[in-house]
Amino acid sequence: MQLKHLEYLIRAAECGSITQAAEQLFVSQPSITKAIMSLEQEYQVKLVIRKPRGIDLTPEGRRFIHYAQGVLTAAAALRRNCTAPDEPQRRLFLAAQPLDFIYPLLLTVYDEVQAQNMHFNLIETNRNDVVQQVLNRQADIGVLVRSRADAKNFLWNTEAKRLDLCLLDSTPPCVCVGPHSPYYNRHTITYAEAEHCTALALSMESQAAHDLYFDNTDPHFNTERIIFVNTVSACQHLLLHTDALAFLSKWTVGCLSDPSLHILQIAPSKNDKIPHINDLLWIRRAGESLTPTEQQFIRHLYAHLGKPVPTPLL
Repeated sequence: MQLKHLEYLIRAAECGSITQAAEQLFVSQPSITKAIMSLEQEYQVKLVIRKPRGIDLTPEGRRFIHYAQGVLTAAAALRRNCTAPDEPQRRLFLAAQPLDFIYPLLLTVYDEVQAQNMHFNLIETNRNDVVQQVLNRQADIGVLVRSRADAKNFLWNTEAKRLDLCLLDSTPPCVCVGPHSPYYNRHTITYAEAEHCTALALSMESQAAHDLYFDNTDPHFNTERIIFVNTVSACQHLLLHTDALAFLSKWTVGCLSDPSLHILQIAPSKNDKIPHINDLLWIRRAGESLTPTEQQFIRHLYAHLGKPVPTPLL
């Protein structure tokens, strides 16, 4: 199979005529006819039906065209991204949970690059999907939060050895409440008090939601009164209109922009056996170096958190 054969077939199908396709492509009619016959012989399928005034695709031909267009699109992407250009491409593919600092950091890198040959991509999703996006090469860098309580089990369902996990920061969780909460005018709340409130779980992957509801792995969620949401806007709306509270990390609270919402610190208790600490991580595929644009992002990420960049990373 040659790519130009696919191009000839697609143009002939679009025109409904080999003659018109030949005129548009500046090739001879026999060249297009030979290309179509070559594809039919190679794949043992009838692609076109000749008519007095042109051609029409067979059902198999329509299906063939669908995949042929995908092949040409992929080939064009290879040429565009893997052929040495006059100016190197600035690429930044990120996957992250909803975190309030991601947008400004991305904008900072964008302003610094100011290049025509640029491709930025940001996928906001839950923690497990962040991991999968990086493993599947749909993102090159992932940023996520894990609880210290589940650190040992984190990535249990993935090929963890294929990832480098880089710890950025650690902090205790906090609680967000709206005006209908009985704790609205408080500055702190205990876990014991939080356990009796409606629990609002933000950005929960399906397996975590299942485990939390059926296994009650986290004693601080009241599974008799629980609301699962996977968007910041839904979380904010429910906090404003119910008495629910949401356990959040300090890197997420800035995503909730309504000034009516209050953030309460959690007062530790001597009876707490699990260290209730959230870790902020960034991940990448193991053994792969960072591009210059990715290095820019990582430098700004550490600078935002007031941390020095570990020398081995860059």
